[in-house]
Amino acid sequence: MTDLPTLNTADADYTRDPYTPLAALREQESLSRTVVDGLPLWLVTRYDDAVRVLSDPRISNDGSRHGGPGARGVAWTGTRGGLHAHLLRVDAPDHTRLRRLVSKAFTPRRVAALEPRIRTIATELIAALPTESEHVDLLAAYASPLPIAVIAELFGVQAADLGEFRYWTDAYVGVSASDGGLQAEAVRRLGILLVDLIHRRREELGDRGLDVEHEGTLLDGMIKARDHDDRLDEPELLAMAFLLLAAGYETTVNLIANGLLVLMSEPARLAQLVAEPGLLPAAIEEFLRFESPVKTAAPRYATEDLYLSDTLISAGDAVLVHHSAVNRDPARAADADVYDLRRSATRAGGSHLAFGHGPHYCLGASLARLEARVAFEELLVAYPGTELAVPVDAIEWRHSRQIRGVRALPVRLGHVPASGHR
Repeated sequence: MTDLPTLNTADADYTRDPYTPLAALREQESLSRTVVDGLPLWLVTRYDDAVRVLSDPRISNDGSRHGGPGARGVAWTGTRGGLHAHLLRVDAPDHTRLRRLVSKAFTPRRVAALEPRIRTIATELIAALPTESEHVDLLAAYASPLPIAVIAELFGVQAADLGEFRYWTDAYVGVSASDGGLQAEAVRRLGILLVDLIHRRREELGDRGLDVEHEGTLLDGMIKARDHDDRLDEPELLAMAFLLLAAGYETTVNLIANGLLVLMSEPARLAQLVAEPGLLPAAIEEFLRFESPVKTAAPRYATEDLYLSDTLISAGDAVLVHHSAVNRDPARAADADVYDLRRSATRAGGSHLAFGHGPHYCLGASLARLEARVAFEELLVAYPGTELAVPVDAIEWRHSRQIRGVRALPVRLGHVPASGHR
């Protein structure tokens, strides 16, 4: 292990700029044997290799079954079951069964029906922005509370009731390699909160029948979901609620905040998008590629000896796709380190893996895109002249193995909001 290169994800230089060291690894070799936060693994930094890994049935998501001793000895791999045993950590046929059940409560129609409420939430948050302040933290005042309010809608609770969820979710994704105890405590606390929430909601629903594709909240749908005699058992329901909370909140918060930072770091970008609002869907795809809110997902594990790009991966070896690296692979996208507002619109290398690929492609991708679109539409209409209140290099990034996100986003709103937002 000592002869292998190491990647300490809590390192300040890596936190600020993960792209430079990852580019060096990507240029050197197809797969890099690297120690990431104490775990020797194969680090995937090239787009085509990532697609193969994410779609190869010989590479498992289930570390509790297929992870080697090294993975089981590292807390952050989530090989010990519990809340980690959710949709993203199991393989077929269990994955197929769980996804079929959950998708009944996550239909496109149900997601689309959320748009009016999301728009109301966004306009209310904009109306509450402290315009008299010289600086406004858009992360705390807008990018973060909007997804929290949407999660509250999905869970059927008041947004104010999710304060403790938010705290422990932030703790879970923000721990460093040396804070395994904090992550375990965060999982324990979230488990307690979710057990109570699900118990209360199940009692409220009682034996009432529910058309899960059209009625109730998404949590109601998961509680009531049936496929003939099949249903989610209690541990599966807890794990799915945990996934919805953690992934639904963290990914969307940082998609919005990172996108705002990308726009405001070069005012011409913001001006172009304000002038051509039809570019917004393409702009969001480019945010996802250029400054992906997910650095890495959980490791995967070879179930047998196999070759990947002429490299032998042994059974039990951990394989980690680094989304920040693969989304900026120059073999996939020309000028990959340049944000191009029109890249996705022309589909010239604009595709990305921010939501994964293959059977485990993110079930909530359409909801994240919807929230981001509404968030940008409303803010850019209300405050088209928003600008950073500090130099770009003064923005601090969060220490997190999984998430790429800022600690704060101080801005100047610029002028009185447009009519209808106050």
